[in-house]
Amino acid sequence: MEIPASSISTCLPLSRRLRRALLVALLLGLWAPFKIVWELEITHEQDLLRYGGTPMTRQLRDELGQGLTIGVLSGMRSVVADLVWLEVTTAWMNQEWFRMGGYINLCTALQPRAPIFWDMGGWNLAWNASISALGDPRNPNPGLREVKASRFWIDRGLEIYQRGIENNPQYWRLWRDTGQLYDQRLKDYPNAAYYYQKASELPDAPIYLERAGPIMFDVQHANDPVECYARWKALWERLTPAQRAMKAHTPERLEKEIRLLEQKLSVPKEKRVFPN
Repeated sequence: MEIPASSISTCLPLSRRLRRALLVALLLGLWAPFKIVWELEITHEQDLLRYGGTPMTRQLRDELGQGLTIGVLSGMRSVVADLVWLEVTTAWMNQEWFRMGGYINLCTALQPRAPIFWDMGGWNLAWNASISALGDPRNPNPGLREVKASRFWIDRGLEIYQRGIENNPQYWRLWRDTGQLYDQRLKDYPNAAYYYQKASELPDAPIYLERAGPIMFDVQHANDPVECYARWKALWERLTPAQRAMKAHTPERLEKEIRLLEQKLSVPKEKRVFPN
């Protein structure tokens, strides 16, 4: 007659059952410290990457209101951020720039790892709000005050871009947009070249960005032929022979720029990239 499987364990001697229990307790005791250290490391990494967004503070709670705060505490930060962004759009349509800036800061605090909020937020402040300030018919003090108001919004947009880069350093569009702001609005070409260069080095960045850095030092921009030549030369040397044969990298444009600058700067033939 067979003994039911469910009753086998109860038939074991007490000493064996105690040994099993001690073995299980020992394994759990050894595993627990490793598990705690592992979880602390994961939590620390998540804090560094800000996956959870900004901690829920009293100020953030007051800005969100009761309903949206409940949503955040329920784990729906992304949904709440999308709802808040609708208010950004409404404020943009009504040209309520300070209100719009407040909602942009709220969205980026809720979802700092979502580049789209930084990207669009910086654009709305540095371009839409600043250009509106230049031609705002409700501004009773035209001239210098308009320029100052426009610069105020450019700086707010630049701040958004730079904070976005801190939270999303691998997102090339934020680097490109910051370079574009320095280039087209602030006329700060060395800084523009820096951000364009950083953008070009990131994955999925378009090839044209590699030429934007040297262009910032040409005659139409910083007018620094020495630095311009150094940038074009470095770009040419960075390309592999296979890349120099690709039309996307515009080798003819690179060769033309380098030759013109070598002639303009009277670079000795033995030091030229193209001596012939």
